[in-house]
Amino acid sequence: MSLYFRLRLFSVPTWREEEMTQFCMQAGATGISEALAYVQPDLTYDPSIVPVKSHDLDIYFLEKPSDEFLKNLETNFPQARFQVFEEENKDWLAEWKKGFEPFKLVGPYWVVPSWFDSPVAPEHTIKIDPGMAFGTGTHATTKMASYFVHKICTKLSHLENLSLIDVGTGTAILAMLAKLHGVGTVVGVEIDPEARRVARENIKLNNLNEITVPDLLIEEVDETYDIVVANIIDGVLVEIKPHLLNVLKPGGHLFLTGILVEREDGFMERFMADTNLKVIRRIEEDEWVGYWLQS
Repeated sequence: MSLYFRLRLFSVPTWREEEMTQFCMQAGATGISEALAYVQPDLTYDPSIVPVKSHDLDIYFLEKPSDEFLKNLETNFPQARFQVFEEENKDWLAEWKKGFEPFKLVGPYWVVPSWFDSPVAPEHTIKIDPGMAFGTGTHATTKMASYFVHKICTKLSHLENLSLIDVGTGTAILAMLAKLHGVGTVVGVEIDPEARRVARENIKLNNLNEITVPDLLIEEVDETYDIVVANIIDGVLVEIKPHLLNVLKPGGHLFLTGILVEREDGFMERFMADTNLKVIRRIEEDEWVGYWLQS
């Protein structure tokens, strides 16, 4: 059994934090973490850190801190309160995989981890290996976006003539769902290079190689699409609103599913302003809201 040791320093004064962490690093600490207080009162994506006079720190060691080190810590920082915890190293990816099993996403479509056999036919299976990308299909916002994609694909005809762009594609679940339904042109764009790599691997895993994930940001996309999907936090949706509208065809459908209920009114006021968008449907799950809009 592999162990590591966590030294919890309680109520470290801000003005002494750097000095204390340097002291620990010089004694062989391998890492430090701190819990920062923050606020996010509006639609701004980046939170604001709340200034505090003190906070707790966790200092990590591969070996148990010696009695001599702890004594020196007390001597150099007499106000310090601390406790040492012995903890077991785990393969966190393997632990996470234990809880990720095949599940029904929407309609007849299932999401199946790459290391499982599929319980349904291949044409209804989306195999994924999430890696570091967002979007296993279990999050409420992904479920709502999946519902919208499934709904419009069962409503419209001649899907082979339609185009869809998934903005912030993550693991490419929504893009693959659209392609399995028969949408002709499917593109995923993603700001994170690692997520783009994961998306391409998942597309290959599912033999859906017609889906493209270019090295482009949404503001660099020139084409327009019948369906635009954006499962992204509301603050970012407001920021990229002009680019979402630029890639949306006249009469096209726009799915937005990263909106917190508590910020819904302010979001809709800002996003709908100066547009000809109309609300087709609103859905809610947990603390999240999704909108189906049409131009």
